[in-house]
Amino acid sequence: MLNALPGPILLDMAILLTGFCWGMGFYVADRRVRIFAPLAIGCFVCLTGYTAQSLGAPLWLVVAAPIPLDFLLLWYVLRRPRAMIVAYVSIWAIYLVVHVAFSALLRYDSLIPSWKLHS
Repeated sequence: MLNALPGPILLDMAILLTGFCWGMGFYVADRRVRIFAPLAIGCFVCLTGYTAQSLGAPLWLVVAAPIPLDFLLLWYVLRRPRAMIVAYVSIWAIYLVVHVAFSALLRYDSLIPSWKLHS
């Protein structure tokens, strides 16, 4: 349903949903509400994955390409290894739930392009 929308709108939705997941992960890790940092990180992470996909990278690389950037940005925001680990695990758990929900309910596969949950 949502996959029929133009590419820039799908990318914006992916950025907002990724930013939401990062914001929730940061909140779980240090109980502070952050708005700008999660949205900026969502933008960087999604654009890195989008760039890898646009360059014709294999699907596993589209998902793996943003991971080094994830850790760099986590360090920039949290600066505490324990908080970084808690945040990163929380971010991925929330991200997977959001991906499954949006893929199942709205047929939206742009959050993890290589993991399509329907045909």
